[in-house]
Amino acid sequence: MKKFFEMSLTIVFGALYAVVGYFTFFGINFYGVRFWPAVVIPATAAVLFGEKVGGTSAALGIFVSDVLSHGMAILSLTVGVPSNFIAFYIIGKFCRKYSFKRYLVSATLGLGVGSIIIGLGLFLWSQAFPLPFSTNITPLALEAIFSISLWTFLSEIPFLYILVPPLVKAVKGRVGGMI
Repeated sequence: MKKFFEMSLTIVFGALYAVVGYFTFFGINFYGVRFWPAVVIPATAAVLFGEKVGGTSAALGIFVSDVLSHGMAILSLTVGVPSNFIAFYIIGKFCRKYSFKRYLVSATLGLGVGSIIIGLGLFLWSQAFPLPFSTNITPLALEAIFSISLWTFLSEIPFLYILVPPLVKAVKGRVGGMI
């Protein structure tokens, strides 16, 4: 029964992540990394339901959203999916016993690792393929790993710090018996 419950949660949170991500993309991106307030969805899922639900729903959601927004499925599978899975898996793993302090540390660590994977992945991708929202192959300089990673982290961490804790508190009170 628990496997079906986790699978159902993964599908629901993955779909919600894809839809919210798609509709909150306002054309703001840095080397193809979109401004991404939707990170609150898999982070909330990870805290409430664990690392497997958080990581897998993030991987599923980012893949669907990437394909809908820029159509680069291979890029998503090699960069977006792994970075999202790992970032939100870390958050869920470290938040098994939730506290605000533990959450802040796990969100910082998870998003930091995910951001580095994105920076490195886009650098490597750009050496042979065009980046999202571009038609030209423009190999990025090695320094781009740092700037892309920093953009990803700084543009997403405020959403994780400010929105997820109250969401977790509100939802946890409603679904406490299921968690």
